[in-house]
Amino acid sequence: MLFLFCPQKWQEASNREAAILSYLGEQVPLIYCLEAEPQQGEEEQKVEERLLYPLECFIFGEDPSVGLEKLQQYSGSSSAQQCGRVFKEGETVYSCRDCAIDPTCVLCIECFQKSVHKSHRYKMHASAGGGFCDCGDLEAWKTGPCCSQHDPGTSVTMETDECVMDPGLRERAQTLFHLLLRYTTDMLVWEDTNELSEELKVKEDTYFCVLYNDEHHSYDHVIYTLQRAIACDQNQAQIYTGRKAVKRGTLRSCQQAKDNIRRNSEHIIQKPLRVEILHTAIMAHQTFALRLGAWFQKIIGYSVGLREVFCQVALEPAADDNNPCLISRLMLHDAKLYKGARKVVHELIFSSLLMDTEYKRQFAMKFTEHYKQLQEDFISDDHQRNISITALSVQIFTVPTLARQLIDEGSVIKVIIDTVMDMMREHLDSNQRFHFQGHNPDKFFRVQVIFHDLRYILISKPSVWTETLREKFLEGLHVFLRFLCCMQGMEEVKRQLGQHVEVEPEWEAGFSLQMQLRHILAMFQDWCSSDERVLLLAFQECHRALMSCTNQPFRSEPTDSYMCKQILHARPYKVSQEPVSIHLPISRLLAGLYVLLCQTGVCIYVFQLQLNFTELAEQPLRCVVLAAQVCADMWRRNGLSLVSQVYYYQDLKCRDEMFDKDIIMLQIAASKMDPNHFLMLVLLRFELFDVFNDALPDYHHCSCFETKCIVKSERYVPGISNVTKEDVTMREVIHLLCIQPMAHSSLVKNLPENVRHLIHETWLETVVSKVAIFKKPGVSGHGLYELKKECLKEFNPFFYHYSRPQHSKVRALRPPVPPPFCPGFSNIVYLLCCDIFIHILRRIFQKAAEDRSSRWTEPMIQRVWLLLPHTVSLSSSSCVVFAQSVQDKEKAERKRKAEAAKAHRQKIMAQMSAMQKNFIESNKMLYDNMPESSIQSDTAASVESRVAVGPEQGVCSTDWGAQICILCQEEQEVQAQAPAMVLTACVQRSTVLTQDRGKTLSPEGCYPLFMPPDLAVGTHTGSCGHVMHATCWQKYFEAVQNTTRNRLHADLIIDLENGEYMCPLCKSLCNTVIPLIPVEPSKLNYAELVGQHLTLERWVQIMSSRIRGLRGTPKFSRSITEMLGVCANTVHRVGLQTAPNDLCPYVPVMSWNTCAYTIQAIGNALLLCLTAFNHLYLLHLVTMGHMLQVLLASHGKDFQLLSRCLSSSLSFLRLRAGVPGVESVKRGVLPFLRCAALFFNCLTGVPPPEELSESPESQLPLLCSYLSLPSNLFQLFQQHRDVVTNLIKRYPRKRNRLIDLPEDYSVLLNQASHFKCPNSSDDERKHPTLCLQCGVMLCAQSPCCQQQLNGEEVGACTAHAAICGAGVGMFLRVRECEIILMASKTRGSPYPAPYLDDYGETDPQLGRGNPLHLCPERYRKLHHMWQQHCILEEIARSLELLNVMFPFEWQMI
Repeated sequence: MLFLFCPQKWQEASNREAAILSYLGEQVPLIYCLEAEPQQGEEEQKVEERLLYPLECFIFGEDPSVGLEKLQQYSGSSSAQQCGRVFKEGETVYSCRDCAIDPTCVLCIECFQKSVHKSHRYKMHASAGGGFCDCGDLEAWKTGPCCSQHDPGTSVTMETDECVMDPGLRERAQTLFHLLLRYTTDMLVWEDTNELSEELKVKEDTYFCVLYNDEHHSYDHVIYTLQRAIACDQNQAQIYTGRKAVKRGTLRSCQQAKDNIRRNSEHIIQKPLRVEILHTAIMAHQTFALRLGAWFQKIIGYSVGLREVFCQVALEPAADDNNPCLISRLMLHDAKLYKGARKVVHELIFSSLLMDTEYKRQFAMKFTEHYKQLQEDFISDDHQRNISITALSVQIFTVPTLARQLIDEGSVIKVIIDTVMDMMREHLDSNQRFHFQGHNPDKFFRVQVIFHDLRYILISKPSVWTETLREKFLEGLHVFLRFLCCMQGMEEVKRQLGQHVEVEPEWEAGFSLQMQLRHILAMFQDWCSSDERVLLLAFQECHRALMSCTNQPFRSEPTDSYMCKQILHARPYKVSQEPVSIHLPISRLLAGLYVLLCQTGVCIYVFQLQLNFTELAEQPLRCVVLAAQVCADMWRRNGLSLVSQVYYYQDLKCRDEMFDKDIIMLQIAASKMDPNHFLMLVLLRFELFDVFNDALPDYHHCSCFETKCIVKSERYVPGISNVTKEDVTMREVIHLLCIQPMAHSSLVKNLPENVRHLIHETWLETVVSKVAIFKKPGVSGHGLYELKKECLKEFNPFFYHYSRPQHSKVRALRPPVPPPFCPGFSNIVYLLCCDIFIHILRRIFQKAAEDRSSRWTEPMIQRVWLLLPHTVSLSSSSCVVFAQSVQDKEKAERKRKAEAAKAHRQKIMAQMSAMQKNFIESNKMLYDNMPESSIQSDTAASVESRVAVGPEQGVCSTDWGAQICILCQEEQEVQAQAPAMVLTACVQRSTVLTQDRGKTLSPEGCYPLFMPPDLAVGTHTGSCGHVMHATCWQKYFEAVQNTTRNRLHADLIIDLENGEYMCPLCKSLCNTVIPLIPVEPSKLNYAELVGQHLTLERWVQIMSSRIRGLRGTPKFSRSITEMLGVCANTVHRVGLQTAPNDLCPYVPVMSWNTCAYTIQAIGNALLLCLTAFNHLYLLHLVTMGHMLQVLLASHGKDFQLLSRCLSSSLSFLRLRAGVPGVESVKRGVLPFLRCAALFFNCLTGVPPPEELSESPESQLPLLCSYLSLPSNLFQLFQQHRDVVTNLIKRYPRKRNRLIDLPEDYSVLLNQASHFKCPNSSDDERKHPTLCLQCGVMLCAQSPCCQQQLNGEEVGACTAHAAICGAGVGMFLRVRECEIILMASKTRGSPYPAPYLDDYGETDPQLGRGNPLHLCPERYRKLHHMWQQHCILEEIARSLELLNVMFPFEWQMI
């Protein structure tokens, strides 16, 4: 215990740091990295006693518990206002839609449950890891910034409290923190060239060969490499995965192991595993350095003052100006650290520097200073971003005040864009434009992640601008425009003529870059709109950047074009012949800024720039023409790459910053140019100028008119007309719902991104409710929004955001009147009355009147009619004449077609009527005989007895009728000596009725003679009811066996070795057949038997003789006998999991077992051992036994008292309301009587009374009548008084159900957050999975919980299903909100969870994050699927529909 006196020695030492280091150099190697692995907890106990406790004593100067109590008295509460909990990967986090400043503000589940946001509208999603809880951050929430746990209870935050600390404590803490943080940093950033200080050196010369984890090599590959390299077994290799020392020895032996591992792991496309050789002392000190990270978090959590001291030490400049501070050293070496060390460093930063506003600002400045180097390291790193130091940007850049400071003081916008530009400079061509052919996809993806940081900086626009902020923002915008210049006109394409393009050009990279920038472009415009001065300067800067681009818009001199006495002086250009680019970010940004200028009313300054609007509209017009020509299949030889580009150009993902901005630029040009010149320019670029001048033959020019309609009619843009964002969104929703009713998720998915982000603010829901009605879902499907009828008047069938398939679905309605233009765009209406437009209309109507369909199309005429009502002051009446003639001609054509169709239908109906009359005449005898036979059958049915048991048993019908084979479609009578007709069937093991869940199966060699009382594992047989000839089935089965063997992954759907196949008609999974056996009338004389006073012994003799009679000559055909054998062998094989054996005497017993179990499963009631024929005495005995069980369940366990009451008291024989126990007997016996009626109906063929299905409230007397039981069932005890006591059992059997689920899904998420893996203590992501049969929470899909099952490694769910459900499992993956159905080790399928959001939709993977609530109807459907043994069938159907290409290892879940 000498180490207890160390703190006092350290205090008295002249060089305290050297004394502490010497002690660590002595003790650490004695604790860590020993030859023998320490016992669990032994190592941690030594660390606490020998290392951490003395360090705490040194800080407090006394016993830590005493010092901590004094510290809390000085500084008040030690609890921090901010939570700061670091999220693990996959952990559920919450964001309030009402109160969060932006979507990145989240809460952990504990803070959310204790906050006011729980009653608000919120979202939940799975964290990617690396973030922390924002509870207590005043800048993250509009209201309720703190939960009840972290609320300080005062208006003064902890950060502003004056921290009172003892000067000696502060001085000691500063000394120790400085020493230990430097020690930790030196150990974690250790390099081979470093040497241990004199205080830490040891004499022992032993080394470790250390293996590091990476993201390139798979888990199995690492295990295989270690087995070959160091000759270890598989279990030992699994232990070595991660950062582990795989060998201890001399330097030479470790070097050999290193070379072997690298050689065995190296591959052509993979780097070798990272292996290093470390001295044992260094390895020990590195391990202790990681332990110090958690210790630091614990110590600084005691007091704000201790946290301030730590932050000061971490940010303190180094004595050597060439070296950075300690926290900067850790950041700069982050990419070289292994995964575990990174997590420790990041959590230490979270709990210290990011918990204080001032130190958070200082850390942010350091982070920005090293930003470029950190990103370069991340690009070359192999780990994901969530465990990289660069992921901390979201915690820094999203704080509004901090973002402003970083722009002012650190020029962070310029830093970020310069970093991206430097990394993408290698993709520039000779014209300084990007060209991504042959790029590295992984590196390019990592570069694009940097744009997220730019979005974080711009996520909230400033409300107050300073001169410095304007200057720095415009500086960043200037750098951003230089980046956009490299995209302007990149990846030009030229129309391929004659021959198809040989190699498809690269296009995905350019559009993925565009998708990243679309949000940033919108944010820059949003920032500019908040200050008029910034907006005007940004417009000027953007215009200069556009004019300075190296790609010139023309390659020839201008020429004059003439039409209708109008002259256009423009440069010739043809999209179909010259290069054209679809990437024009600067032109589109300029269009957006121009509209913003018009909104603010300062557009007068734009005219001072003397803009050339013809030149500004040139390139956007080219893109519109290119899209039209591609849609017209003019560029087919350029391959699918160009088709894909045009698709995304007009698609939802890009259109708001591409196609829509091009249309806006055309509207800008139309409002400022001469209308005749603008239309002539459009005709020139669409290459229709000569067509309308009669210089070329006609061809379709519908796209040109579509563009003109869009320019004139599409005004729903704030700034172009007096509309709001709500009006724009409302119009989008109306046009989506006019196509078809849509679910909420589909509606959101089809809205533009700039609208989708408003969903976080709950704004969209208000808009949708104004135009649509929500209809709730049923048992399946989802809720749908349907458009209100009064909103149809706003529908425009020529909506410019419709795709071609959507256009084909819309209804032909009259377009609405568009809103008026704003003053800056009011001149667009003059396009409708200029000479060129009148000339175009005249030409179209002339061609249409010529009755030559090749000269015009219906869509073109429809668009002309759209423009015609808005045409102002038409000077010529000829257009009206032509229009009227076209309309008359269309009406006449439609009338002619309708009359022809009507005549054709009448002709067909007359032919069918004549054929029907001929058939009746030729088969007149059949029709004459039908009424008589029907009357006879009805009369016979009315007089037959409806009793199935006893002396009054009715006569069963032996006529099954003709059954039709579903394969050959031939009919056959079901007869005893005829070839067999069979039903498809599926036999499976079941625990649905078990009374002892989890009971181990019967040992080998133990065959049950009867159904076991606890029903632990039964054998269920089900059928879809489809009939086949036995010979047809055998041929079909052989064909399935032959064809399926060659099918890819067919073994995942059906198991050929176990005789499985799919039903030919309904595709149900089957593994056997059940022969149809004709039901013969009973030959027993019940009157004679009942007339005798049967004793139990006499009854046993009769039953024994009848059973012995079964072994006589078979009364069925050989075919039926063989099919009976097939069915019985399958039941025996599946039920007992043994090989088929025809000679086994227990095969018939298993057949009766599955019969009894199946009947109980159908009725879900108790049916005791009906292993004999239909006999009244047997039914009486079983009924009394069941009644006793019900009574025992109601009145306790006094068996003898109950037996005496039943046998002696006549008052118990009266069934009247109010008698205790009578009503419970009625309820309890009813399910049993239903099962008995079902059994005897199948056995005897006597039909039940028709009233049984019509009057559910009177089922008891009807069932008693059908089963020949007294209506007063207690009379049975009087008749058979001697045997009553022998039937009493000591337990009633309960009715099994799936577990009860909570109504709110967040309750399950809370349970999952507290789930601890029983076999692992690491922080890796776990998959908590809930068994719906027993309620056990499992650690699924994780190597830590794998088990051995029949000699094979399987996951926790597979192993649990083998015990709990006889191989069948139904599990809920809590964090993924998804049901997993499992039927064996190799088969499973996902299934929607029974939780729905407010819009009636499921949310797999919590992708949308809406609050979820249990849907009882859907959970009831799941319960029925489980209870009716349909899980196996559902899995087979799902796998058949999915058409599995790559097998999923279901056994590892």
